[in-house]
Amino acid sequence: MLGWLYRQIAPDAVEGGAPFGRFEAGVLVVAAIGLTITQFVGSETVFLDLFGDALKADVVERMTAAGDPIGASLAYTRDHPLYDLLALFHWVAFCVIGYVLVPAIWFKVNGRSVIESGYMGLRGFTGHLGVYGALAGIMAVVVVIASFMPANQAIYPFYRFAGRSWADLIAWELAYGVQFFALEFLFRGALLDGLRRWAGYGAVFIMVIPYCMLHFQKTGTESLAAIVAGVVLGCLSMKYRSIWGGVLLHWGVAISMDVLSMLHQDELPTTLWPPGF
Repeated sequence: MLGWLYRQIAPDAVEGGAPFGRFEAGVLVVAAIGLTITQFVGSETVFLDLFGDALKADVVERMTAAGDPIGASLAYTRDHPLYDLLALFHWVAFCVIGYVLVPAIWFKVNGRSVIESGYMGLRGFTGHLGVYGALAGIMAVVVVIASFMPANQAIYPFYRFAGRSWADLIAWELAYGVQFFALEFLFRGALLDGLRRWAGYGAVFIMVIPYCMLHFQKTGTESLAAIVAGVVLGCLSMKYRSIWGGVLLHWGVAISMDVLSMLHQDELPTTLWPPGF
């Protein structure tokens, strides 16, 4: 089983060898720009600058209508019942801008197909469902074990009100799925295809460096796991020219981790809608 899985993941042949040129340099630069946009423009600070006043006004209006003038006078932006969710939506939106739109513009400027360069074709995924199914089975065992660790329970889910209602949980997981698409597009699509002619499968190992660093805000264990996942998913994406297996695996692991963490802490939702809606 493991031998078969290795053969499915391992590169068919060594590629690369073309000179490093303007296009490859541009791919690395736009990736850096996209990461910077996501990190800083997608931050909570910018979210507050853009929408803080409107959210605070809504809080004041709600408290005034509820007959709480004192509370209204002391209202704070973060008192808005949807503040955390909207802030995460803001971050996801700039993940799409930074990870997808920015590299897509570079590909279009250079006459490349965004679909092909982003490895968004379905054939490579649907033709190798057995490989992704086997990886999903392995990851299911890993996730179940990891969900019992207090360090992971302290992190997941990222949205702290995910257990407030099923609407909160579903809205967050859908947004999380969009973020994983954007992540896979950049790391397992644009970077790999953009560097392929020059570095061949070496592009996978170049990509793994910034991908691992994205996980530094989590745990050391997860950062190390990101190296393994980055190499495996990167090789699969290059070999089969499709990011969709990685998107679904990534999203499935995240949903499972969130739900199991909440289950262990008895925090699963009990109502459909959050209070007041």
